Formats: sequence, C-alpha cells, structure tokens
Amino acid sequence: MGSELEPVHQAEIVTELPAPRTNDEHLSGETIADLKRSIADNTDRAYKRWWRMAITWCEREQRTALPMTGQTVAEFIGHLMRSTSTTTGKPYSPNSLDQALSAIRTAHFRAGFEGQPPTRAARELIKVHRQDRAKAGWRPRRAKAVTLDVLRLLLAQCDPNSLSGRRDAAILVLGYGLMGRRSELAAIQISQLAISEDWVTVFIPMSKTDTNAKGEDVDVPRALAPDIDAGRIVALYLEGLREFGVVDGPLLRCIHARGAVGKGMSAAAVGEIVKKLAKAANLTDAERTTAHGLRAGGPTDAAERGVPVPFIAEHGRWSKNSTQVLAYVRPADKRRNNPLLPHKPRT
Repeated sequence: MGSELEPVHQAEIVTELPAPRTNDEHLSGETIADLKRSIADNTDRAYKRWWRMAITWCEREQRTALPMTGQTVAEFIGHLMRSTSTTTGKPYSPNSLDQALSAIRTAHFRAGFEGQPPTRAARELIKVHRQDRAKAGWRPRRAKAVTLDVLRLLLAQCDPNSLSGRRDAAILVLGYGLMGRRSELAAIQISQLAISEDWVTVFIPMSKTDTNAKGEDVDVPRALAPDIDAGRIVALYLEGLREFGVVDGPLLRCIHARGAVGKGMSAAAVGEIVKKLAKAANLTDAERTTAHGLRAGGPTDAAERGVPVPFIAEHGRWSKNSTQVLAYVRPADKRRNNPLLPHKPRT
C-alpha cells in the first residue's frame, strides 16, 4: 500500500515570488473620487486649504512636500505656532494645528503613502502650544449654549405670519430638539419628517458617528417646554411651504425678498439665521450665539435634569467617548455634586 503523501516534484516548488504588477498600487479616478467623499465637504475644503499652505511653505523652505519627513512636518507645525491666520488675524489655535496635521496625513493617504508621514514630534509641539497658551491666560471661547430660556428669546424674534419667520422657528426647535449639527439640519428632507401627537420624528440618514450610514430615527418631544410646541411650529412651516407647492425636497429653504421659495439652504446659511436672531434679541454675548449653540443647549438642559450621559450622547449622535458632550455635561455635574453645597439631611 502506497503512502498517502505524494512526493512533490522539484518543478512545483516556488523559489521566487512573482514580480509585482504595475497596476497593483494604482487607484482609478473613480475610486479616488469615492475616497474623497468619505470626508465631509466642509472638512475636505479645510484640508485642501491646509495642504496648499503646506505645499507653499515647503517650496519656500526647499523641502519635499510629498512624502514629507517627520522633521518637515514638525517644522511646518512649528511655523504655524509662530504665525497668525490671514482670515482672523489671530494666532493659530492648537485645534487648528491638529486639523493641519490631519490634512497632511490625509493628503499622503490619498497619494498612496498610507501611514506616513511620522507625526510624533509634531504632536509634541502641539502639546507645547496648548501649554504655552494656558500659561498666557488663554481660555477657550465656546459657543453659547442655547438653553430653553435663550431659545424662548430667539423664538420671540420669529414672525409666525411670514414664511421666513416660520422657517427660522423650525430651525430653532429642530436644532435644539435634535441636538443637531448645522449640516444635519440643512440636509433634512421633507420626506424624512413625521409629526405625531407627542413627537416630531426626523430620520437622520447619516452623521459623523454613523460612518456606515445606517441611519436612525430621532424623536423630539412636541412639548419641548409647556410653552414650546415643536410639532405646531414645524407643522406651520410645512403648511406655508405647501402654499407655494413645495411638498418634497429640502425642508429648510431660502426665502426670497418677495416671499418666493428658493432652493435648499446651506449649513452656513443656517448658522447665519441663528446669528441674526441672536442679534435681534439683543442677547448678551450675541456674537457667541451660533447654530452650534443649539446643539449645545439640549445637552446642557438635559444634564441639569440629571439625564445620564450615554442617553444624551446617543440622542445627539456623539461617540460614547466624546469629550465634546462631556464639555456640556460636566459643568452641571460639578454644580449638582459640589462638595461644599449644604448637606441635605436624610429622610
């Protein structure tokens, strides 16, 4: 009886790996375009600005932009630390330097240099920049949280008899109720909206934390407060749109001077509406009252009521480990659990 193991002929032994083919590291134009769409438009535009700045700096300093060495990246970040923004006239913040670093890594990835360039030295420099600013007395200026009290003042500036006033009121209650990003508000389609007896439900097809675009329904209570009926506010706006024959497409629309309904609004336009209302309401720190303040207002009020962080994070589509949502929750927690508050006797 022969062995079950047959001998291997010498010719079958592979002694050399085949040479790589020229197409193995090639990406088609279509694939590159799809990869670019993986980054939000606003972020992509910012990345392109930083990358253009990096290329210009490299040319001036006679350094190679692609691929960069770790030393070149560190020198560029060091240059930004000592520079001022041509847009704001102020020194670049550590967050801006973080974004510049992300832009450089993204440019390298798109060019086929995955995992490059080394960034450890650059990140250490950004840490030093944060420490220097803290020692100089700098404090972060966050958007003013639009809590319910502020929301009432802004709603008072919205004319319910005009379509633009109804739209502005809808922006406010949906921004607060969804804890929504400007981009999410601008992207809402009429077909994604449902109003029931107790809820205004909005389908969010994708978000920054839903990178696989599974989508989710977000329920906003109609009664945001006893005197704020979100369902009625949104329904009045939809009724006004129907009078102009608008029954589908973008929910938030540009309203022309003569009252005609235009195309959908951009995220930037949503932000301008909130700024305009804050100015009209003569709010303290009106310049800090932005659309992001609507996103911050809901978590702030919820934290004051003692709602657990995971529920707040889930509703607002933050990562469970998000430091941003904690920035809204921690002040309320600190006040509620302050060790110097008068002791309450047990009952």
